[in-house]
Amino acid sequence: MAQPSITSWFKGGSPWVWLSAAAVSTSLIMVFGLLALIAVRGLGFFWPADVLEFEYKEADTSIVRIIGEIQGREEVSAERIRSAGGTVAEGVETVERLLMKIGNRDITGLDFRWVDRRDIVSEQRPEGLLTIERREWGNLYGYLVAVKQQGKRVAEEASAWDALQERLERTEQIFADIRDIQHGDIGAINYQIEELRLEKRRLELDGVKQAAPYKDIERRRHALNQEYLVLQKQLETLYMDIERDSMVVKVAGGREVEVPLSKVVRAFRPNAMGVFAKSLHYVEKIWEFVSDEPREANTEGGIFPAIFGTVLMVIIMAILVTPFGVIAAIYLREYAKQGPVTRIIRIAVNNLAGVPSIVYGIFGLGFF
Repeated sequence: MAQPSITSWFKGGSPWVWLSAAAVSTSLIMVFGLLALIAVRGLGFFWPADVLEFEYKEADTSIVRIIGEIQGREEVSAERIRSAGGTVAEGVETVERLLMKIGNRDITGLDFRWVDRRDIVSEQRPEGLLTIERREWGNLYGYLVAVKQQGKRVAEEASAWDALQERLERTEQIFADIRDIQHGDIGAINYQIEELRLEKRRLELDGVKQAAPYKDIERRRHALNQEYLVLQKQLETLYMDIERDSMVVKVAGGREVEVPLSKVVRAFRPNAMGVFAKSLHYVEKIWEFVSDEPREANTEGGIFPAIFGTVLMVIIMAILVTPFGVIAAIYLREYAKQGPVTRIIRIAVNNLAGVPSIVYGIFGLGFF
């Protein structure tokens, strides 16, 4: 039996079938590899890292106190440090540097700084160190000194932590009530008022002269405005309530700062947390990332709007594309001339039938 020639093999379209399959396989491997890389490198961000307190020797030999989390490490050559004006002992080839997230940028003006491991005089992990996630200005690190209510200290030292957690729960509930009124009730009233404006405009364009329809619109608008005023009074009361409590925190350097609880998302002591407590915190942070709205110029909070937009885009795309895909498949199978090119297109369509929604969803989420 004669073996098929290379020419007939190419004319049969087999190389292009294998090429299409290899391209699809490579694309899927790259997509899932990218997702694995993002998971490995990104999910560790949500784990509550220990907060360290350093006594650090500056270039002028003065000793300063630094509080923060280790975010990265690097080895720097001694020559590079010497060329920058630093001093390194003879025989030392590399120096380890730590990237510290020191937070408190509204106080120090910096959120991160590099420190040389060799200049760290002492290192501690006190259990009393606090990590405070804020709605503005990022994290704050320090020691809890006292809790205030309407400007007066109501808890200090040992009792301050329990009082802080109790008041944070109260503040979070008030914040949720404010958000519900702003995004829910007031949003619905604004939508109805806009509908009334459009209804009135339609009457004017239709040339309606009777006064009764316009009076009915004004009556309904007046009722909505009254509801709006009631909600505004509720918001004013809630804003006064949410500003009631604050806490006093001692930051690096010994300075005491007062932080309103209305600006605090959560406060926790990572050095005092066990594995179970850290795991619960980790799950909570991941859920916040998936279900919450962004804050701090999209650098904190969640990505729910992006997920919602991506899912909606994929659904609409599937609704629009599916009919064309079915029509194309029927045409290629039943009516098109069954040549090599048609075979390649048909196989490619069959192989890629389920891929677009997955790929568009993955890359759409990454894009947003």
